[in-house]
Formats: sequence, structure tokens, C-alpha cells
Amino acid sequence: ICPFFLIRNPFPPHYKDISNTNLPAELLPKYTTLEYMLSRPAQAPPVFLFVVNTCLDADDLKALHDALVVSLSLIPPYALVGLITFSTMTQVHELGYAECSKSYVFHGSKEYTQKQIQDMLGLSTTTRAAPRAGQPMPQQSFGAAHFLLPVQQCEFQLTGILEALTRDPWPVANDKRALRCTGVAISVAVGLLEMTFPNMGACIMVFVGGPAMEGPGMVVSNKLKEPIRSHHNIEWDSVKHYKHAVKVFLLAKRVSNNGHAVDLFAGCLDQVGLLEMKSLPNSTNSVIVLSDSFATSIFKQSFLRMFNKDDQDFLQMGFNAMFNIQAKLKVSGLIRHAISAGKKSACVDETEIGIGQTSA
Repeated sequence: ICPFFLIRNPFPPHYKDISNTNLPAELLPKYTTLEYMLSRPAQAPPVFLFVVNTCLDADDLKALHDALVVSLSLIPPYALVGLITFSTMTQVHELGYAECSKSYVFHGSKEYTQKQIQDMLGLSTTTRAAPRAGQPMPQQSFGAAHFLLPVQQCEFQLTGILEALTRDPWPVANDKRALRCTGVAISVAVGLLEMTFPNMGACIMVFVGGPAMEGPGMVVSNKLKEPIRSHHNIEWDSVKHYKHAVKVFLLAKRVSNNGHAVDLFAGCLDQVGLLEMKSLPNSTNSVIVLSDSFATSIFKQSFLRMFNKDDQDFLQMGFNAMFNIQAKLKVSGLIRHAISAGKKSACVDETEIGIGQTSA
């Protein structure tokens, strides 16, 4: 009898042969977790959108390129992939155009609304049925098929674009830093996925080589005479760009509401503005990897480990997860990286600890 709901639950059929020498796996001490494999296929394949900073040294850019090319061989062939590069400008690469390299360019100093991003990318607002996992995307002449394609269909095109990546050619004066529009790039990536795959499992992987220095989300100016904020500046609330940058990256709520995640990979000796961007990993329960360079083994091993597979050749990662509480106990909250679904029930306690006042 269930101690919570006081309902009698029948045992599984294989329990009829249970004995001291023939115990089911769930009663053995070494098995502490039960995982259930559903018979129905996934509603849609996983989506990976790479957002790559090109303000890097040649060695760093080469190492990052090599890691991304290797990752394409680890991602399931039916998974969808896309590519955005950014430096002074943000470029959304159209993988569905095979004749030559084609991209849509967004100015790094401007702040774009969701509607503007949709219009500039030519995304249709009509809802389209997503393909089942293991099935190729249907041929389309517009919308998502421009930018997000199955690995098996666009691997050659994407590899060619990655191999052709070079350091941002925009000239940099001796007393200036190279411009980096991280805020615009992440905003465009979020807008692209929420218009094409809302409420479906998707992962935005951002690779940055330093702090944002242009446009929304700017952490420090491009003038070398202006140092990046220190711990004392933050403690004394005297950071010039902090409050505005934090507001820009509050788009994390939009990301999590759509079931998407934003992973951050930094290859830089200096700070990259993680404090301003902390709402992204906190709200989407994503991954942060900080390394001195993209050429280090720490980055390479950590990044490629993201695509580890189990014995069934499935990725060991989850997408768009929902955690529901159904019990007669009173729940005060969740101490973890997540967001509230705003679901009220009888098991919600008035005392709030962590993320509370909800049962999901």
C-alpha cells in the first residue's frame, strides 16, 4: 500500500518468482536509481545551436574549430544543428543554402526585439509539426530549415563554414579592445529557437573569448584605459555597466519557459562577464566551463563529454524536463537551478525555501 496516497498497487508480474536468491534489481543495494525507458518515441529530435565568438587568437580559434568538428561526429545524425558567429557583428549562418556560404548579419550595437529578429530571419509564425527522432526533417524552403538541419544533411556544409572561420577582420587600435557583441548573439539565438522550436528540447552552446564590449549586455568598454570591474566595485555597487547588462540577460526566463538551455564555455585568462550572465545557467540548469584557452585539455574534454552516450547509444543528457511533486507532505521549495511553473496544489507549504510556492 502506498504510504502517501493509501492506494493498493499490484506488484509487477516478475515478482512472482521473488526469493532471497532471486531479487529484482530495485531491491539490490548497488542499484539506487530507477530509470524508465518509454516505448513512445521522442516528439522531436534534440537541437544544438553553436554560438561562436571569433575574437580569438589564431591558435584558440583553430582549437575551437577542431573541437566543434569532432562534436559533429558525436551528435546523433538525426539531431538538428545550427551556427551563429559573432564579434563586431552577429552572423546567423544559413546551412540550408548549399551553393555558397550565406549568413544574416545583425549589428552588434543594436538591441533587437523578438519581432525584429523574426522578420529579419524570415521566420514563419505558423506552427509546423516537428519530425520524430530518427526521421529527417521535411524539406522546406523557408523557416527553420534555413538555419537548423539534421547533422547527416548539413555536416559537410557546416564543416566547411567552420574551417573557413577567421579572426574578426575589423581593425583594432592599439589602445582599444576587439569588439564583442555577446548580448546580441545570445538574443538572436534565443529568438531563433523560440520561433522555430518552442517548448521542445534545445541547447544553445555559447563559446566566448572575453567579456562583451559592445551593444546590450556590455560589461566593459573597448577602451583599454577602462579596466574591467573588480570584486570591490561589485561590492560597493559602483559598476558602470552592471545593472543594464543584468537586465539584458534576464531573457533567461524566456529561454527556460521554452524548455531550452544555454551552456557557457569560456576560453580566456581574464573575466568574461559571467556575473552578468549568471541568470542564464541558473534558470536553465545548464553547464559552465571556464578555461584559460580553448586549446586546453580542460575545455576539450569537458565539451566533448557533453555528448557521452549510454549503452543504447542515446545521449546522456536531458531536455525540457519538468519536475512535479505529488504527495500529502508539505513542500517548502526546491534548492536547485530551475524556475517555478507557478503550479499551486495542496502540497505547497506557506514557508518558502529556495524556489517555493509551487509544486512544479
